[in-house]
Amino acid sequence: MSKSSATIAAGQTNRVLISAWLYTVCFMIWVMVGIGGFTRETGSGLSIMNWDPIVGALPPMTADAWNKLFALYQTIPQAQILHKGMDLAGFQQLFWPEYIHRLWGRLIGVVFFLPLLGFILARRIEARLIPWLLLLFLMGGLQGAIGWFMVSSGFFAGSTAVEPWRLSLHFSAAMFLYVSVLWTALTVRHPTPTDPFEQRGLQRLTTLAILLLFCTMFAGTFVSGTHAISVFDPAKAIGVGMPPPGYPDTSFFTDQATILFNHQALATLTTLVLLITATKALRSNAGAPIRDAGLAIAGFVLLQFTLGVSALVSKMLDLGVAHQMNAVLLLTACILLLHRLRGATA
Repeated sequence: MSKSSATIAAGQTNRVLISAWLYTVCFMIWVMVGIGGFTRETGSGLSIMNWDPIVGALPPMTADAWNKLFALYQTIPQAQILHKGMDLAGFQQLFWPEYIHRLWGRLIGVVFFLPLLGFILARRIEARLIPWLLLLFLMGGLQGAIGWFMVSSGFFAGSTAVEPWRLSLHFSAAMFLYVSVLWTALTVRHPTPTDPFEQRGLQRLTTLAILLLFCTMFAGTFVSGTHAISVFDPAKAIGVGMPPPGYPDTSFFTDQATILFNHQALATLTTLVLLITATKALRSNAGAPIRDAGLAIAGFVLLQFTLGVSALVSKMLDLGVAHQMNAVLLLTACILLLHRLRGATA
């Protein structure tokens, strides 16, 4: 093998390794969305009243440590209003989901930083990519800070949960980080666009679909943050896709019926645009990768609609979490299609 061939082969190996590492980080963020959703729906997020990035990696190890943490929890409004009379065993049930949530976040940081350091020292990463990857690592750390900013709002006087807009900020920042890591992984694995093809219209449509999906997911965080599905009442035409009484003069960010309707209206529009996008991709002559991405979008959007309706009607926590996690898979399919359309021409 010539020196140039060996260099090319080494470059390809490096791209496979680095992209696989970044895909692993994406998977971990996706799991984090599920853990975070479960933590939010069970009200566990306020069970840890301090933020210790290093020391906090260890749970209470003794009975005395548990009792001190429980006593601290009993000083916040959630414990006094919602969980008055709760015993230590009940507190521990609240504690573990939030602990796992924070521990998983720390683990993501370790899985990102240590391989990054190893790849840099081994000179397996292109120099131009290093500042961007370091920025992504800092964004991950910022996400932890935003998480604490969110949790701290739950300790305000009279508050039993975090402020919905802070929850939305936390989730939106996580999705921005997820998309950034995913796009980087895709670009590392496939550094050059495919041969040009006339699909600029599909490219624009995909971009629109992604923006709408982001808006719908953002609106969904307010549904979760305000427990808006609790007002679902078909007899009063609330939560069945109809504007609530007084709409649109009602508050878009505090009235539960309005929040639920806004999410449903956006979801309906987004579903239609995504199905149109998927149809155009499936009918495209741009090749199998484009059609495969379109098929994935179609499958995930239909599943998403089904999960959303099922979660609303049943009010089952597990379905709500699945709905949130599937939204990320749907977003992933859309990003995949957009990345494959980089070579599109007018």
